[in-house]
Amino acid sequence: MGDSGTATTFDVVSEDGAFEGGAIACGMPGLDGAIEDVALEGDGTFRLGVIGDVAPEGICGSGLVDLLSELVRTGRMNAMGRFEDGLERVTLDAGRGIHFLEQDVNELAQAKGANVAGLQVVFSEYGLQFDEVAVFYLAGGFGRHLKKAASKRIGLIPNIADEKIVQVGNAALEGATIALVSRARRQELESLVKRVEHCRLETHPGFFDFFVDGCQFRPAENRVMG
Repeated sequence: MGDSGTATTFDVVSEDGAFEGGAIACGMPGLDGAIEDVALEGDGTFRLGVIGDVAPEGICGSGLVDLLSELVRTGRMNAMGRFEDGLERVTLDAGRGIHFLEQDVNELAQAKGANVAGLQVVFSEYGLQFDEVAVFYLAGGFGRHLKKAASKRIGLIPNIADEKIVQVGNAALEGATIALVSRARRQELESLVKRVEHCRLETHPGFFDFFVDGCQFRPAENRVMG
């Protein structure tokens, strides 16, 4: 991290269990049969993209982010994660029984809240605003397949310019490869490791407020400590 006002690079990896399909009624990993793309049409029907172009079996992380975003965009779910107009469940594929419940929203809200709280604590510690970041890396398979607009709409990632967000895929594997084939880059890495500071999120005075704020489905902005 650089000083406030300087170009800054921030690297984030999101591997929350709920966004990998865990504890979600029809959740599943990103395998063939997983719904990875969701769009809600004007007539209320869903247009689904399925990995492997096969019959859907469940919904994976990127599909869950899309679904939450579409429910918020169309007013079918409010920022608190509650379905509107007496809706009890959202059915994506009636024939195959694929559905989405408010309980699923609660699981995803807590996973998202923890992720956002971590971001808020780090930025607060360094006195930085989200828009001061030069590059925001989304790493891992989950991060690679996220839609930027959907992720920002529900507050999973900071509400910053698209051009600052870089989806890098398996950063751990690529980093290990670079370290193995380049002695200079390995030395650079070893130097950086010595500068790493451990930040205990739960001891930060604003952690609980950051978490509660992060559980809401709205664009993530820097929270000012009162």
